Amino acid sequence: MADAFTHFGGIDFSGAREPLANLWSAVGVEENGKLRITSVRPHAFRADLGGFVLEGWKNAGGRSPERNPGEERILWGANFPFGLPAAFRTATGAGQSWLKVLEWVADRPADEVRQHAGDAARATRATDTSGVLAPLDLRLYKQTVEGFRWLQQLREEGEVSIVPTAPSSAPVTLIEVHPSATVIDLGLPRRRAPARPGEIRARAAALRPFMEFASPECESLVVTLEDAWDAAIACLTAWHCRDDLGQPFRSGRAGRTEVEHEGWIYRAPMAIS
Repeated sequence: MADAFTHFGGIDFSGAREPLANLWSAVGVEENGKLRITSVRPHAFRADLGGFVLEGWKNAGGRSPERNPGEERILWGANFPFGLPAAFRTATGAGQSWLKVLEWVADRPADEVRQHAGDAARATRATDTSGVLAPLDLRLYKQTVEGFRWLQQLREEGEVSIVPTAPSSAPVTLIEVHPSATVIDLGLPRRRAPARPGEIRARAAALRPFMEFASPECESLVVTLEDAWDAAIACLTAWHCRDDLGQPFRSGRAGRTEVEHEGWIYRAPMAIS
C-alpha cells in the first residue's frame, strides 16, 4: 500500500470559531529522495479543507506523468487527536468501537463532550507518549471534538482510510501526527515564530536535507508563518511514515485492541525503537 502513495499532505488543524486564519494545508511529492512542497495554503472553513483533502489536492501540482489520475493516492498527516482513551468510553457509554465513539462525539458540542467525560477528560491514551496533552485537556478539547466532527464529515462525503483505526483501500489516507515531535526527532529549529532574518534563514537551511519547494512563495510561507510551518512539518511526517503505517503495531507500546480503539501519533520511523 505504501508504494501506491503519489502525494503527501499535511494539515495544521484548528478547532476555533470560523472563519479561520490558522487552518493550513501543505501538499508535496517525493522527488530526488526529498519531499517537494508544491502547495501551501490557508482554509477559512473546515468544510473547505475537507473538500481539498478529498479532491482538491489533485490540482495542487506535482502530478506524475507516469500515473493516470485514478492511480494517484495521498497520505495526509493531521495534528489533532484521532482517538480517545478507554476511560472516556467507560465514563460516557459512547460505545466500544472507534466508529461508535466517533459518531457519539461528532454529534455533540465540545463542552457537552467534556462534561460527560468527567474525570476521564484528564486521561491520556495508552498509545500516547509523555508530554502529550490529554485529548480532552482544557487546552485541546475543542480542537479534538471539531477534529472528530471533521473526520465524520469526511467519511460521509468521500472515501477515506483512517489509519490505524479505520483502514481501507481508499485513495485518501489520514494519520495523526505531532509536528512538535517531528521537529525534535529531525533536529529542526524549535523556536516558535521566527522574529529575525537570521532565524528565518536558519529554518530554511535546516529543511534542505529533507524538503524542497516548487516556488519561492511556498518556501517563504513555510519558514515565516507558524501555521504554514506546522502544515509542512505534518506533511514531512507523513512522507517519512509512507513505508511505516504498521508503526503502532511494531512499536510494542500498546496492544492491537488499544491501538485500533485509541489511535496512534505517527512519528518519523527512526524515533520509534
